[in-house]
Amino acid sequence: MAEKASDITLESGLCLALIRNGCDHGYVIAQRFLPGGDIGQIYTLSRPAVYRELQHLERVGLLLSTDARGNRGQKMRILRLSKRGAQITQQWMTSPASHIRDVRTEFLAKVVLTQEAADDVGALVRKQREFFRDTFDALLQDRDESVVAMWRREQVRAVSRFLDELEGVVADSDDDVNDDIVVSARNQLRGEVVSVKHGGVLSSVKMEIAAGQIMTATITREATDQLRLAPGSTVTALCKATDVMLALLSRQ
Repeated sequence: MAEKASDITLESGLCLALIRNGCDHGYVIAQRFLPGGDIGQIYTLSRPAVYRELQHLERVGLLLSTDARGNRGQKMRILRLSKRGAQITQQWMTSPASHIRDVRTEFLAKVVLTQEAADDVGALVRKQREFFRDTFDALLQDRDESVVAMWRREQVRAVSRFLDELEGVVADSDDDVNDDIVVSARNQLRGEVVSVKHGGVLSSVKMEIAAGQIMTATITREATDQLRLAPGSTVTALCKATDVMLALLSRQ
């Protein structure tokens, strides 16, 4: 029986987290792991593999099930976490990934699931950065010019940039902006949302600033949901002057 979060596999952690977030039977969980699913975009798992994992979790006491009938009278098993399963799931969800290579799978999946549960994504990002701090410093100071060392340094730079950008996006989504607050950004463009496209973690929001003038903002899906953004919403885009690029059309 798993005694701590580090004892469970990625597959087990994902299944437990999905159940915690409300997926209460195997078919729904398996759908999330399909290549087109939000978890499947990060880590795929076949339906038989999902069912085997669920059976294992029940055998080790992290999962409980009860028999039920579906809408068409078919037999189904309703799943829920045991008390110990809930504790292990919480520990696993709030623990940073142990290796840089796991950012692409474990950490990214935790971000998606944390966002779905409306928990603190920023805390997870900060914990992950702190966990990698010494490793980042050591690898970036390494002067080995071998191909492997070069690759490791580039991984560190990529992960560091990703954490920086993710932390910034999360921080921006937590800032409430209303008419009673004065903000330092001088470039404030009011417009109307024309489309919202959701990804696993981020959403792309297109707004029309003036007739034919479209501006696109990439923010967290959590922020999109909190602001209830949809076509027709009136919004104000805040832009830092240092991040505004200018272009001059060449004369014909």
